[in-house]
Amino acid sequence: MKPELSFKKQRVSVIIVARNEAANLQALLLCIQNQDYHKDLFEVILADDDSEDDTELVAKRYIDAGMNLNYIKVLGRDSVISPKKHALEIAITLAKGDVILTTDADCILPQTWISSMISHFADNVSMVAGYSRTLIPNWKKASILHKYEHLDFALTYMVLAGGYTLGKSWACIGQNLAYLKSAYEDVGGFEKIKHLISGDDVNLMQLMRQKGHRIVFNFNPASFVYTRPVKSWKMLVNQRSRWASNMKYQLKFNPEFFFILLSMAFMYWGGLIMMLFNVKLGLIIFAFRILIENILASYARTRFGITSKMMLFYPMWLVIQTFFLVFTMVLGQFNIFVWHGKRPYKRNSNNANNNL
Repeated sequence: MKPELSFKKQRVSVIIVARNEAANLQALLLCIQNQDYHKDLFEVILADDDSEDDTELVAKRYIDAGMNLNYIKVLGRDSVISPKKHALEIAITLAKGDVILTTDADCILPQTWISSMISHFADNVSMVAGYSRTLIPNWKKASILHKYEHLDFALTYMVLAGGYTLGKSWACIGQNLAYLKSAYEDVGGFEKIKHLISGDDVNLMQLMRQKGHRIVFNFNPASFVYTRPVKSWKMLVNQRSRWASNMKYQLKFNPEFFFILLSMAFMYWGGLIMMLFNVKLGLIIFAFRILIENILASYARTRFGITSKMMLFYPMWLVIQTFFLVFTMVLGQFNIFVWHGKRPYKRNSNNANNNL
């Protein structure tokens, strides 16, 4: 089904929250400066989460060069649970655009990013989710870590994107996300989820979904962004544990998605455990998993640029993922991760549920 596209030009506020990202900001701001969207119709707001590097200096260079960039130094990160939500909240309050468009400081954007994301705001659309993948210049020379991360990103998005085709908005990522400022205000912003250290993207999406706002996915490659790969397995475990930490909140936000995530964990380990009792049934479960993943992978090759050479890594991914997914899910449920120097806030679970 072809997406409904809008040719209406809207005022856009591109918001970036950065902490110690001076080394990456240069490339990102250059990408934004070269967008094909009319320069008078978008502004850039850089919310500096109390960086200790040259982030402010990089911003001032672009401001001096004539970029419509509003630089904000956000202080007090130690006094809030989620510094990123705090910085985003301040930036959105100052935003003049009707549409909020977010990305991360370590992303690389195509020239058509803004125009493609905005084109998906038909009259009844409140949020547009986009695709992000890791930047790997040379697949042959890439490490096992980077190959795993790249293929895992694509296969994960297959599940999420498939949900959108069924009218189900399960998850998204702040590296490539757009929403109406009015929709953000309609759900009370981050007020109901401010006690969660992460989830400024997926949990905000669920608040909008619960209020009846329509959410769509942008399948157009003109909107796809690159993000830089992680530097170590430790960083990847920490990232995925943080993502998995939101799973427990999906039980209240979106039970359907929660049980999909839970069934994936059972499917990954169920076959192995079942082999201890019934080898034939265990092999059937394991084979079913491989079949489903390869069906998704065939879709990934056509939609998200996963080549046949990349799929040669699938057996290695299969082995790693079997243990990696369940391991990070467990860490996430116990909030065992660190994000920009902050650990999850410990609070009474009953109070947390009341906020949700």
